[in-house]
Amino acid sequence: MGDAEQWLDLVARSGLSGPSRQLAANAAFVSHHDGVLRLALAPGFEYLRSERSVGELAQALAQSLGSVPKLLIETGSAEAETLHERAHRQQGERQNAAEETFMNDPNVQQLIQQHGARVVPDSIRPYNE
Repeated sequence: MGDAEQWLDLVARSGLSGPSRQLAANAAFVSHHDGVLRLALAPGFEYLRSERSVGELAQALAQSLGSVPKLLIETGSAEAETLHERAHRQQGERQNAAEETFMNDPNVQQLIQQHGARVVPDSIRPYNE
């Protein structure tokens, strides 16, 4: 594993659940060299870094990496996006696209212009939700 994108893909398909999943989803990739995987955990998420969660994460990663990595999880920000941040960003993008599509619909525009219709704030949701 050599970059943040590979880390995100690995976490997404890891099969982890519970606290170890939350640890992985909120940890950003820093580097992976010589069997040592460095991750960054934002301040406020340190509580996720329990001995058990770290151990479960290392064991889950071993299946994909070929051996159990040594995990160094530092508190601080990283340039890389976490899986949680990616999901939040993608949700925002889907929400914006849904609102834009709805508001650009000719029938909606006709209702607004000819009948004074209003769209209730926060009433539009992406189709997949």
